Amino acid sequence: MAQAQLTAVSFNIKKREYWLPEGMRCEVEGCETPIFSSLSIYIKHWKAKHIPVVPIYQCSICQSRFGRRCELTRHLRFFHHLSVEDTNAILCKVQPEQLPNMHYRDPGDVLPRQAKPRVNVEAREAARRQRERYAAEHKVEFPNLVGAITVPRDKVAYIFDVPGLGPRLQLKAKPGWCPEYK
Repeated sequence: MAQAQLTAVSFNIKKREYWLPEGMRCEVEGCETPIFSSLSIYIKHWKAKHIPVVPIYQCSICQSRFGRRCELTRHLRFFHHLSVEDTNAILCKVQPEQLPNMHYRDPGDVLPRQAKPRVNVEAREAARRQRERYAAEHKVEFPNLVGAITVPRDKVAYIFDVPGLGPRLQLKAKPGWCPEYK
């Protein structure tokens, strides 16, 4: 029960201090780390060392295991050479296995730092509400794009009418396109 309460408290935004822009070390006692230059690196460290249970994602093809879903995605795409569609089909079925973190170091009462808001929170919320009101008052009708044509960026689509056959599409190389810069 105490662990569940600690986990709930660790995500309490109001109690967490802000990240120092000049960088900092991990504040957990006994955690020997270099100075983290960015908040994202610090958060990766926090997830790797100070979370008691971690998700493990396993490749259904070769049984390799990864600590993050994005690593499994990269593995499927570049090791197994799967298409985006095939990768997404596999990822939809993958459920992470929750395992005890073998590198876990108890943070005690230390909470992970958070990013300092760049804009006044009240002003940001007021602007968001204003945008929502504007969007509700000014509805935009989007065209039905069923049957829309996808044209590669190095091509130009010409649509013309052939008597007796109807509209036809021709793709031509874009003027000035240099193929070696693909």
